[in-house]
Amino acid sequence: MNKSSLIYTVIFTFITAFFFVFFLSLANGATEKLVEQNQKSAVQSAVLRALGQSFSDPVEAYEKLLSEIPAPGSTMSVGIDGQEVLIRYFSGSGLWGTVTGILAVEKNLSRIVGLDIISHNETPGLGGRIDEDWFKEQFRGERIPDTGIRILKGSGKGDDDRENGVVDAVTGASLTSSSMQTIINDAVKALKGDA
Repeated sequence: MNKSSLIYTVIFTFITAFFFVFFLSLANGATEKLVEQNQKSAVQSAVLRALGQSFSDPVEAYEKLLSEIPAPGSTMSVGIDGQEVLIRYFSGSGLWGTVTGILAVEKNLSRIVGLDIISHNETPGLGGRIDEDWFKEQFRGERIPDTGIRILKGSGKGDDDRENGVVDAVTGASLTSSSMQTIINDAVKALKGDA
């Protein structure tokens, strides 16, 4: 067969594509359970971090607190140090895609216990900084005013006043910060509806 003919090119391309698709599908099938296990562990770790719990093994630590994994959009309740805490598995639109995470609040919805981000598609070094500890820790213990949490341009070092309902935005990521404000306030509204 002539290697410069159109038929040869089509057959060669088909066989090569089939070969790669076949082995990629085998690899996908072989790692499917591992991927599912890693996703479950990521959610468990996010819940534990939002609750302020330290852990070396997320599965073991999680099973001491809760018996099931929250589903996206669901709310769960857990007792921590004699206090009932509501956990919301949230998702919402960021600048470049969906942001998912865990929001933990006191049962009376007056304060945020903690926040953790599970996944996002924001720009690394800009909006992607929403999953950095300095940003998430601003929410820990923050009072939730009736008007909702506000994420405003500030010093870039975080807002230490836990009574004002304000946290610092990510410098250079105004749209992501604005999206996070909407996502968090929507999660609080959903909790109010569930309570």
